[in-house]
Amino acid sequence: MAVDGLSMALVSRRIASVYTALALGKPIPTSAFGSLRDVVDAEAEYEASDDYQEDRAYWSANLPPDSGLDARLSGSAGSRDAYSSSATAQLDSVVIKKIGELNKSLRVRRYSVITAACALLVRAWSANTSEVALDFPVSRRVRQETKTLPGMFAGVVPLVLKTPPDCTVAELCRHVDARIRELLQHQRFPVHTLESAQGGHSGFSHVTNRVAVNFIPGRLTLDLAGTPVTASYTNHGPLGHFGLFFLGSGDELILSTAGAGQPFADFEVADLADRLQHIVRAMADDPDRSLSSFDTLRGGECEQLESWGNRAVLGTPVSSSGVSISGLFARQVVAGPDAVALRFDGVSVSYRGLDEASNRLAHVLIARGAGPGARVGLLLPRSADAITAILAVLKTGAAYVPVDPGHPDERVGFVFGDAGPVAVVTTAGLRDRVAGFDVPIIDIEDPVIAEQPVTPVEGGPVVDDVAYLIYTSGTTGKPKGCAITHRSVVELLGPLQAELGSGSGQVWSQCHSLAFDFSVWEIWGALLCGGQVVVAPDEVVRAPEDLYSLLVAERVNVLSQTPSAFYALQAVDAAHPERGTQLALEAVVFGGEALDPQKLGGWMQRHPESPRLINMYGITETTVHVTFREVVAADTDSVVSPVGVPLTHLSAFVLDGWLRPVPVGVVGELYVAGAGV
Repeated sequence: MAVDGLSMALVSRRIASVYTALALGKPIPTSAFGSLRDVVDAEAEYEASDDYQEDRAYWSANLPPDSGLDARLSGSAGSRDAYSSSATAQLDSVVIKKIGELNKSLRVRRYSVITAACALLVRAWSANTSEVALDFPVSRRVRQETKTLPGMFAGVVPLVLKTPPDCTVAELCRHVDARIRELLQHQRFPVHTLESAQGGHSGFSHVTNRVAVNFIPGRLTLDLAGTPVTASYTNHGPLGHFGLFFLGSGDELILSTAGAGQPFADFEVADLADRLQHIVRAMADDPDRSLSSFDTLRGGECEQLESWGNRAVLGTPVSSSGVSISGLFARQVVAGPDAVALRFDGVSVSYRGLDEASNRLAHVLIARGAGPGARVGLLLPRSADAITAILAVLKTGAAYVPVDPGHPDERVGFVFGDAGPVAVVTTAGLRDRVAGFDVPIIDIEDPVIAEQPVTPVEGGPVVDDVAYLIYTSGTTGKPKGCAITHRSVVELLGPLQAELGSGSGQVWSQCHSLAFDFSVWEIWGALLCGGQVVVAPDEVVRAPEDLYSLLVAERVNVLSQTPSAFYALQAVDAAHPERGTQLALEAVVFGGEALDPQKLGGWMQRHPESPRLINMYGITETTVHVTFREVVAADTDSVVSPVGVPLTHLSAFVLDGWLRPVPVGVVGELYVAGAGV
């Protein structure tokens, strides 16, 4: 038999009445329970009335867009039992007093103040900063016939609250109070029938992401033949979704939770109580403060987040001095002129050879107008010549603008038309694709280049000159050029060289398009520390078997891959386990897309010691990489991509829609600051 909470009070009082009569030898009093027939008749009358149609129209207009909280979810469902209550947390007496002060000063009901605080707590987990939808249990016992009859009358209605950032605490509390008064006027209507029709939840048991807020009397006092007995609610009933329950009245208020799932799957009741009390204190201390000024961080949590986010680096002044990419490369030429800088198609190029070849091309580029503030287009496949061209452009002080030959003509035209290069470097086979532009075309294989002097060009870049202009994919509209300075690239490489132990002789693969900023990391991560770049031709990159063979043959130490490409590569490794010992890999660096650690389990079992698997997050605007995280065996139990912590020259913060820090475990937007942005 299903009954609601009020029914338990009615039944308990009836039991106490019967028990007392029997104990005292008196006649059992007549039951005060109402008639079920009367209730059925009253319900039929209601459904045929104008009140029913009015209530239906009200709820049709006031249902939230869907049944769930538009939440920033971590993906964890937690381990809660959907039908068990949590432990309880007693709210502090000072907080209870502050609630009383607010409800009196604002002339709203006590539970309206508490509900407003709950709305702010839930909003911190919500992707929608201007509206919060809660589940609000109601008795639905409007008619006298229902007030004395045990049964399942209670229902749940959505309480939709507006929470714009400029709204004040006082305005929110009054808004909540008015909304509750309004919905209680229409509580009799079975709202779940409408939500079922629109695909929402139907009743208490269906799991949703909408949080319920309920207020339950703390105790029921009974008289058993002169012996006082106190009964307490020990279970909140079959609530499939998550609920915040407040038990008690007066000077006592206890928080309990029930239900499972998001958004508070990973939070204990004591933690939620602390956050809620923090909100209430702030509300009471200044009812005129705006909602956007609230956060739900516990004491010390802000400091912890700032430490993880490396906020301290933002206080470090940016040096006005520094060395450009080409300047640092020149140092490597001096340190090891005959060391191998590049290998492509079995041919090696020394540091001296690369330096001289790039100087020759740089002289040609300067004659075409290249210099600081100018841009030079590159339409080149991945090759040794392409790296020569990049270095030549940088030596002039200009920025290179790479376009992948695999891109359609429309994109080629858009990028070069938007960037306005003073010249375009390409090959004889590709020059027709840029012949329609009014810009000088330089064939990378033109014999005239070989006739130029190998001496360095005059001038050159300073550290804050733009090094390259890479255009984004255009997924949010037209592609946009992102200009990155020499300083940003140098700032990136410093901490990462220390993390990876980069040094002379280390071999790096170069597998990515020059128009993808992963190539910046692949090229200069090697060349600015005396390492060697092995350029993988397009046909090798597209064939995992051939790429694996290249890694073995060239003794590659550092491999950079998108996760998707690496999954294909590790399938080759799994098919030929005997070849795994031939690899010389020291580090595999992931980037470009989310990593699924579960897919790395087999590789880590076959290669338990080396290479290190490094997951990095970043975007073009942040100079390739922002965060660093070494993947460990325990990560393979999860599908969550671990991005780690910011590199030492950057800061990173997870914020909500109001730019406030979110608690640990809550999903937000990642904001990056520092020298690489």
